[in-house]
Amino acid sequence: MMKSRKGFTLVELMIVIALLAIITAIGGLALHAYTLNRNLKSAAREIVSDFFVYRARAVSECKTYRIAFDIDGSSYTIQPGTSTPVTKSPLAFGSDIRIIAANFGGGHTVNFLARGTVSPFGNIKLENSRQSNATIKVNITGRTYVKFDIK
Repeated sequence: MMKSRKGFTLVELMIVIALLAIITAIGGLALHAYTLNRNLKSAAREIVSDFFVYRARAVSECKTYRIAFDIDGSSYTIQPGTSTPVTKSPLAFGSDIRIIAANFGGGHTVNFLARGTVSPFGNIKLENSRQSNATIKVNITGRTYVKFDIK
């Protein structure tokens, strides 16, 4: 009479390890895609936040604030009246994020006026390496709307 042995065979262990490797690879790819899209959303929210802050400062300080977008450099510069300009970049949220369009009345500059309005109104479009997009629209009253096209 044979005693039954407790434990796993080498083949069973190899199958379990192979399944874990496949699940880990799929999870890693999904996590990478999630991170890229999260960075895109963070960059869009940072721009919207700057719009809100500098619109409020224009009203409280009774002066015009200008934000100029550099599409080639994927950055934007905040020009507060006579003070030193501040340059920011969505790349701070990931090297894969770039500004692909900024259209404000045919130009790349938006002005926040002392009365709280925007001139000219328009939109900015961001893109990441997965071709996911974020479109930020600014209307004449300075309100912003963000639309995400996540892939």
